[in-house]
Amino acid sequence: MSKYQWLGGVGAIALLSFGILLFSTDSQVFNFIYRSQLVLSPNSTSFPMWRDIPALAANIYLFNVTNPDQVTNEGAVPIVSEVGPFVFMESHHKTKLVWNANNTITYQQIRNWKHVPELTNGSLSDYITIVNPIAASIADLLRVSVPKSLHLLVDLFLRTEKEKIFVTHTANEIIFKGFDDPILKAMNDAKFIIKNFIPDGAFMDKFAFFYARNGSDWMDGVFNMYTGAGDTSKMGKVHSWNYSTQNFFPGTCGKVKGGAGEFFPPGLNKTYIELYSNDLCRTLRFDFNVTSSPRGIPTYEYTAGRNMFGNGSVNPDNKCFNPATVSLPSGVFNTSICRFGAPVFVSQPHFYLADPYYSSLVHGMRPNPEKHTTSLKIEPLSGVPVEVLAKFQLNVLIDKVPDVALFKHLPRSFVPVMWVENAAGVPDNMVFQMKLFAMLKDILQGVGWGMFGLGVGIMLILTVKFISRRKQEEDGGPLISEGLAEESDSENVFHE
Repeated sequence: MSKYQWLGGVGAIALLSFGILLFSTDSQVFNFIYRSQLVLSPNSTSFPMWRDIPALAANIYLFNVTNPDQVTNEGAVPIVSEVGPFVFMESHHKTKLVWNANNTITYQQIRNWKHVPELTNGSLSDYITIVNPIAASIADLLRVSVPKSLHLLVDLFLRTEKEKIFVTHTANEIIFKGFDDPILKAMNDAKFIIKNFIPDGAFMDKFAFFYARNGSDWMDGVFNMYTGAGDTSKMGKVHSWNYSTQNFFPGTCGKVKGGAGEFFPPGLNKTYIELYSNDLCRTLRFDFNVTSSPRGIPTYEYTAGRNMFGNGSVNPDNKCFNPATVSLPSGVFNTSICRFGAPVFVSQPHFYLADPYYSSLVHGMRPNPEKHTTSLKIEPLSGVPVEVLAKFQLNVLIDKVPDVALFKHLPRSFVPVMWVENAAGVPDNMVFQMKLFAMLKDILQGVGWGMFGLGVGIMLILTVKFISRRKQEEDGGPLISEGLAEESDSENVFHE
């Protein structure tokens, strides 16, 4: 065997060995790369992106009430028209980071919103009429917790202050800037008297749905999240919120669980994922819908279905979200317990997938699956979100209080105030990396089989060459012997 044949044989054996190693240990190689690149640590590739996630678009739609006087004085069904979107770029920055020994990280989050006027339909200075959440909260307190003996005093106060159940303010005042209300001033002045009836967090100097939230590091609370170190199945999952693993709701409904949103554990399956929402003080479940490939990246799409805000009869797991004394048709979630008692109910936009009961109490709803579905598209091997469209609507409950003039004629209605769409996607500079990561196992297997095939090919070539050479040697041996014999005979004859 020549030196080159010997080297070829060694090379073939090496290719076969490495090929078998790659396609038989592709999962282990993937896990090693995952742990070194995505598991969160101060030096991991994923850390900068997690600390400052790429800016996302926040599209805010407001609902203008067009018949406020008829609703207040005649009990007419509210009529609303959608205004907007008012477009903002929303950035998230993690701060006050603490790396813990149990493979978790504790942090707070600063959110900033920057208005994008060129994409906005309208102006932040546009005036819009909405249901007054402050007055609606007073009405709810009167119905639920304030003794009837005090109703007359409340009625006198509301008349004196000329409080209204519907107010008109600019879009900016409603969303961020805040507006004054006589009830807020009076509440602060009389806090020592009424504090037994009103939650402490409800005392504010102004009201807006995102008031004092822009640039705040405390409004979102304190998160404690698993980094994935030691156990990648916990990657990105929230361990506690505001230093508690149980919040607000009884039983399983109050358990803090689910992803924080930036990452999910690797190896997702086609069932469901869970996300913990600090805005709703609860875990949200998204069910698998279809596979899709946004921007060429293979993903699993999970959507907010009918069960998310289904009542206990539609989804038994949601039964503990509602008090036993309260029975509501399916499709809305009562956030009052984590919103200082305010009668705010969350639904999908335009009461999409909700019981028709809600749309019957307000005119102007036009649910559209293509426009109002919440979806999360996630690359399943890595658990990294590729495209997120989160859409939720805020509704304020109004209802009559017979012995208080302001609320005497009100119809029962869950009046929409706004709905918000958050849209996020993979930045352009990360698309190729995501594609590569999504195909990593296939690449490893392909390279492994390629090396194995090349090794087999070389071995076959060497084997054929070896057999051919042996055959030539075997066939050529007798002929050479006969020729030598003939020459010997001839020489003997000649000498004679």
